[in-house]
Amino acid sequence: MITSRSPVPARVLLVDDEAQQLAVRAHVMERSGLSVITACGPIEALCILAGTMKEIDVAILDYDMPVMNGSILASRLRSIYPWLKIILYSGAVDIPQSKMTSVDAFIFKGDGVGMLIDHVVQFAQATAGADSSSLPEVET
Repeated sequence: MITSRSPVPARVLLVDDEAQQLAVRAHVMERSGLSVITACGPIEALCILAGTMKEIDVAILDYDMPVMNGSILASRLRSIYPWLKIILYSGAVDIPQSKMTSVDAFIFKGDGVGMLIDHVVQFAQATAGADSSSLPEVET
């Protein structure tokens, strides 16, 4: 359970093909103080790539989408936005290392949304500057 708000603002893109899980993750992240800029499925994410991307700091992508594998979307995002931090999450624990080259972190879905939030906060702190080390962490 989240007991405090994120000390660092982070703009998050969530991509998942399951609408209910997407809505739950977005809600929990927003409640923890993160700004979910866009929560969408893989087709909508492709439209975002084709158009103008809203400014985001972290992209959280589901690996297990049948329409588009999350690692393919990660590599496309990385080529367009090299500064973007990308988190891939999956129910599978045996993803080949070759699929992880464009990813900054991998989270097993069984670890829960708290682990995702921790990583987003860590990435935001790392880019916030030298003062970020003195900021408190989110409790989960």
